[in-house]
Amino acid sequence: MTAMELQQWKKNFVEDYLDEIDDLEVLEKIKKYVKRVIPKKENPRPCVVHSQEEMIAAVREAVEDVKHGRIISSEDLEKEMETWF
Repeated sequence: MTAMELQQWKKNFVEDYLDEIDDLEVLEKIKKYVKRVIPKKENPRPCVVHSQEEMIAAVREAVEDVKHGRIISSEDLEKEMETWF
């Protein structure tokens, strides 16, 4: 079935069945059932995945940066972030 055929099938289904139901209770039951049968979408993993060792190293590096004053103020960070968008 092509994407266009599927869209038409869905449209016909709504027109033939759902548009004919005037009982909110029945529609709620249909909604609950549909939620059960539709597979849940998995949350995509972040585009960058770090190992535990990489994360620990990054935290240690950040702690050292703070100790040595290699920091940026919130105001400067906000200004920098404005250039990102």
